[in-house]
Amino acid sequence: MLKPPRKPSRNPARSCTRAAILFATLMCRGVGTAAGGELEVLHYWTGGEYAGAMTLLRSRMAGQGHDWRDFGANGGIGGNGDQGDAVSLLRKRVLAGNAPAAAQLMPHDAIGQWGRQGALGGIDRLARAEGWDRLLPAVVAATLKYNGSYVAVPVHVHRNNWLWMNAAVLARAGVRAPGTWEEFFAAAEAIRRAGFVPLAHGAQPWQNLHLLETVVLGSAGPAFYRRALVELEPAALASPAMERALLTFRRLKQYTDTRRPERDWTTASQELASGQAGMQLMGEWAGPLFADAQAAGRLDYACAAAPATTPGYIFALDSVVMFKVAPAKAAAQRDFASALMSAPVQRQLNLAKGALPVRLDADLAPFGRCAQASGAAYRSAARGGTLVPSMGVGVAPSVVDALRDIVTDFWRDERMAPRTAAARMIGAAGRKP
Repeated sequence: MLKPPRKPSRNPARSCTRAAILFATLMCRGVGTAAGGELEVLHYWTGGEYAGAMTLLRSRMAGQGHDWRDFGANGGIGGNGDQGDAVSLLRKRVLAGNAPAAAQLMPHDAIGQWGRQGALGGIDRLARAEGWDRLLPAVVAATLKYNGSYVAVPVHVHRNNWLWMNAAVLARAGVRAPGTWEEFFAAAEAIRRAGFVPLAHGAQPWQNLHLLETVVLGSAGPAFYRRALVELEPAALASPAMERALLTFRRLKQYTDTRRPERDWTTASQELASGQAGMQLMGEWAGPLFADAQAAGRLDYACAAAPATTPGYIFALDSVVMFKVAPAKAAAQRDFASALMSAPVQRQLNLAKGALPVRLDADLAPFGRCAQASGAAYRSAARGGTLVPSMGVGVAPSVVDALRDIVTDFWRDERMAPRTAAARMIGAAGRKP
């Protein structure tokens, strides 16, 4: 997905009172209902930073007469707060014909799996009435549909190919933000000579695949990226362009702290924030960590698109999948889907999470400078056809897991030839050369 399992968020001081006041201005929006219904939702919006956004969302549902219930054993997410428990319980409930109205899941796996079993609830009528095809980039909308009909609601997008920089370290090294890979390596050399780690990288398997995604897009462009890492074409994976990308990926290793492998991405980010490292290639979810450090006076940071010869935007997507429910609960499900896509809820949830609203018409004025730059790039990529999904969005999870292992083996074993790695990737994708 190439997002981490968990991401720290900014700690906004948004009170429930503020959300309730905002809610009063929203009641006339969205789909109205003549009678309320039960709304059972599996979600992971449980941190304190979500208080304002969740109060807004719950209040909106209550104002339309719906009874919100968090899905899970003993009234919690999986009983003990474990996501694995929640998904296991979800599976049992769906198979028993007693699914919740909605569940926060990765769309690729969930939509294909449950769509084939006829378990998904259609919200296509609502989506068409509200113009979702106009509000969303086509490539994003496609991930939310089954057989051409909407069955999921997008919550937010993250940009994966993002370069974060410690401005003070770059100044000490006498370099600027690199725009190409050659400029990146020249900057890395200067940063190393100045006594810093050039690239903060935790080298966990998911981070390694995330890094390779960024390199492939930046070195070979969006069209090749789609062929190689989304469609998994054997010819693309075995091509000279992929071999060059793998060699660039491996070249990055010498500029990382190889004495400390397999560390969390937040640890690597803290190395940049504390002035030990100069740069980090990490997704948009790192932004709140750097913003908090800057607000505390510990960091002056800069952000830019990762090095690339052709502009492109890799997106990760969180979504809420809708399940088939009894007619008495269908109105609550529709109203919930409408609320999630509404501009105010998208804004509140994403300010809390440090992500971007999915809607192309979102007002980004309340967001930070990096988010605003990312939002502008998101819209430009949507118009120009250079918006591409991360592998976690566009590829089956079992294949992604296998590719993580292969790419990590290539990162660790410098004797492995790029052709060998490519051949293993083709095999993992279940394709023939």
